[in-house]
Amino acid sequence: MSVGKKENRILGDRYQLVELIGSGAMGQVYRAEDQILGGVTVAVKFLSQTLLNEKMRTRFEREATISALLGEKSIHIIRVRDYGVDENEVPYYVMEFLEGQSLSDIIKFQPLELKRFLYICRQICVGLDAAHSGIMLHKELCQVVHRDIKPSNVLVMQDPTLGELVKILDFGIA
Repeated sequence: MSVGKKENRILGDRYQLVELIGSGAMGQVYRAEDQILGGVTVAVKFLSQTLLNEKMRTRFEREATISALLGEKSIHIIRVRDYGVDENEVPYYVMEFLEGQSLSDIIKFQPLELKRFLYICRQICVGLDAAHSGIMLHKELCQVVHRDIKPSNVLVMQDPTLGELVKILDFGIA
């Protein structure tokens, strides 16, 4: 199935895919609307069809599981809400839709002021500390190391209560 054909279809009798918002080595991410919850905007990540083998399916499901558990532990980690397989046997997971800028876009043209740099770094550290302290997976404490922390995997968004809020994305190789 081509990328364009995914748009405007209903996934899992629930998520109306609206538009492609990103793609990378592991797959594509779409903005979607949750039809059961009144059209709440979510993001849906699909595993790339070029990677459809059992090892990558397991890795993709592990990424979703780790992100779901970590997202419950820290507001600084993206929250995953659902996981499934579409009618073409392509795995996907559903996460909160975030509007903001990647840290790489923010620092592209000028360095951060020291106060803002420290504020952002502190939030990244709090999120990574939650991962490093571990999650319970199959009744076992598993410490998580991100292994791909970089400015493009950090999103800075505006929160009405907290001001600038940092979210860590993409636990794909954790």
